Amino acid sequence: MIADIVNLHASLKATLKEFGNVWPNFVVSSKVWQLPLLAEQKATDHIGARALEGCAAIEAALQAMSMFERMDSQAPGTVMRLPGYFALSESVLHWVREINQLKDQLMLEIEKTRVELNLAPSARSKILRQALGGQMSMKQLLRHIQAFDICPRLIIFTWAGHTTGGERVAVGKVRELLGKTAKQQAMKEGIDVDQTLAGAELRRIVNLADQASLIKYKKVAPHPRAMVYFSENSRYDAMIHSNLPMFVLAGDRATDVHELRDFDRHTRQAQRPDKKKRIEVIPRMNLYLNPDDLVGQRKADVQVSNPSSVSSTYSASGQRKILIETPDTAQLDLNFLLSDD
Repeated sequence: MIADIVNLHASLKATLKEFGNVWPNFVVSSKVWQLPLLAEQKATDHIGARALEGCAAIEAALQAMSMFERMDSQAPGTVMRLPGYFALSESVLHWVREINQLKDQLMLEIEKTRVELNLAPSARSKILRQALGGQMSMKQLLRHIQAFDICPRLIIFTWAGHTTGGERVAVGKVRELLGKTAKQQAMKEGIDVDQTLAGAELRRIVNLADQASLIKYKKVAPHPRAMVYFSENSRYDAMIHSNLPMFVLAGDRATDVHELRDFDRHTRQAQRPDKKKRIEVIPRMNLYLNPDDLVGQRKADVQVSNPSSVSSTYSASGQRKILIETPDTAQLDLNFLLSDD
């Protein structure tokens, strides 16, 4: 349990240290961008990106990849990010895969401990801090490093300013909680269950199976991303969340790099052209239908030209936001507190 988490963390740190003694010797070209830490859980309207190259970029990357704890001035729930790239003369793919695997094993051990202790999913961070220290950041610890055994012809760094994430919530869980709430409301107001607000909301999901899911959307803070082009196709071959620098191979021709610019919210008001239409189910709780659960409604995945001959850590499906079923009533905003509570 806790001891296993500590041991995996020690293995991860040791592997990162070994890796850090190797890859800087292979650097042919590089560039990273330092972003300011957030002192509160709110993204500012302007985010400055400070470019670093050469030895400064290497030192910043070494620190970023091993920085699992929040800085004193860093707000809880925020992360330190260092987008960028390193073009290397030798492959480091096996190192990066091993590091990412250790991170995945660490996450599995945290989840195993949570289940054994019969705690809510929100307790994962608490388990991590109990094992490794009060300033540990789960997001900084578990995010993957990306490596591509190819020299890209083009890398475009940009900002994702209108991204939304979400949590997948089982309909059966929503139905159970709304049923209890409807009875409470009926007793308090002296009316039939069907006449309560929760009762009306129950009728909106009456035709949905318990095993189906609803999605609770939330806006994600602006974050840097990178589009990587290997082939001559006009569409990118990989698009990654650029939380940490990526590793690619240097080639005979230098990679064309579109650098990350400062983020300015006021100049990025355009919404995504491929924004999907959402069907609202329970407005008060910000719950929407999950299109993956609707027969005939799911759109085919857009194919990207990710050549099978390119060895990498990248998976197009792995870049999608993982939707976690979260049964906590507080998080779902399903608690209707009575006047005497």
